[in-house]
Amino acid sequence: MPLKRDFVKDLLHGKTIDGITYEYVKTEQMKMYFNTSEESERAASVAKAAIKKSELGPALFFMVEYVK
Repeated sequence: MPLKRDFVKDLLHGKTIDGITYEYVKTEQMKMYFNTSEESERAASVAKAAIKKSELGPALFFMVEYVK
């Protein structure tokens, strides 16, 4: 399966999930960066859950981490 960066970007960018709004910032090599309305580990957990629940989520191998 090819990389699904656009899928992940479309899934999160400009969306509010569980009260947290995600805005795409940039891609550096394999990493994608998003600003969130809540700067916390919770924002990373919510994003990971949203990706896992998506139609392609179960087939994707990815990591989500909070970066200060």
